[in-house]
Amino acid sequence: MRAATALVAVLLLAGCERPTNFSQFPGFANYFARNPPKTEPPPEADRALLRKHRPRLFVAEGAARPIRFYEDYVARGRLTDGRGRLISESVTPEILNAHKDDPQAAFEHRPAGEPGRPALYGRVDRERFALGGRERAFTFLTWNAVFRASGIGAGIDWWKGALLGLVGDLDDWHQLDHYTAVTLALDEAGDPVAVSFQQHNYRQTRVFGHDIDRPADERVAVDVALRSNEFYPHSPERRRRRAVGFVSPANVDYLVTGRNPPFRAADDITDPATEIEYDLVFLAPSDAFYTFKGFLGEKRLLLGRSGPPGADYNTLPDLKPMHRQMIAFHWYENDREYVDWFREGGNGLKKLRQRFADAIEGRAATARR
Repeated sequence: MRAATALVAVLLLAGCERPTNFSQFPGFANYFARNPPKTEPPPEADRALLRKHRPRLFVAEGAARPIRFYEDYVARGRLTDGRGRLISESVTPEILNAHKDDPQAAFEHRPAGEPGRPALYGRVDRERFALGGRERAFTFLTWNAVFRASGIGAGIDWWKGALLGLVGDLDDWHQLDHYTAVTLALDEAGDPVAVSFQQHNYRQTRVFGHDIDRPADERVAVDVALRSNEFYPHSPERRRRRAVGFVSPANVDYLVTGRNPPFRAADDITDPATEIEYDLVFLAPSDAFYTFKGFLGEKRLLLGRSGPPGADYNTLPDLKPMHRQMIAFHWYENDREYVDWFREGGNGLKKLRQRFADAIEGRAATARR
């Protein structure tokens, strides 16, 4: 009973609605000033790559399917400014983009009608970076899905779920989930070498031929978690997946090994009953879908329940380069080295970088499955 009382107190005191959100976290402004998003959608050659390698998507029976951001989500809602004054009741892509740099702008979705055919949003990024003692040039293909709402992980302890249900809807913890993504890394020869799955505010990376088999059809299979929509490597059976909000020195041991579970843990469940078909949509990386600084979902009083900013704000500023995300979140089941190195900080990240290089180049002594 004492734990239950503590949980309710934490929830109620976790902070009332903030005037701005994660987009204003220190470091983002500098990162995007140095790396301004492209203002044009991917050219045809990049679209061909995104089509060729498009992921296979598996969802549970009766679970939510990805929707279209503008047609199914933005077209059904209202946009207000920081003082709650109405901007538009009929929001178009042009209107949303006109207010994408306002960190206090807020869009509130009003669910209505059935969504159209599912879609994933594809983009291509290219980076040059040092790896394994030489400069590398990788191409990163990313596909984002869009869901009307993000819920609490279906694997949460029943009593915690019951208490959270007193202050919010477990299926609609916050409006809009568009961080859900999978990124494929291609080397200089255009060969897939690694894949990263976005899970909450971190990723999980797998290296082909080392941690995961390269798919024969060049299409990575992805399972969508119940209620939370997070992306995981495909497994044909129902599975429980350990999950946290942000990876930290305090909870990394639980995420990787299952030891020392944090009080706020809410695991994910995948139960891939159905493979779904979808369209690919291509937006400019500067579009509000990626760069909106305000709230792309209803503002709610409880911390963590307001809508997110654009999809570019998926991790901490220092990890924004694609190669850093891929390397920093390359870990295995029961990977004690990762836990120790993550907690070590700077020098630990250097060790992770070298281990990733070894995995990419096939020098590791033992493949981990």
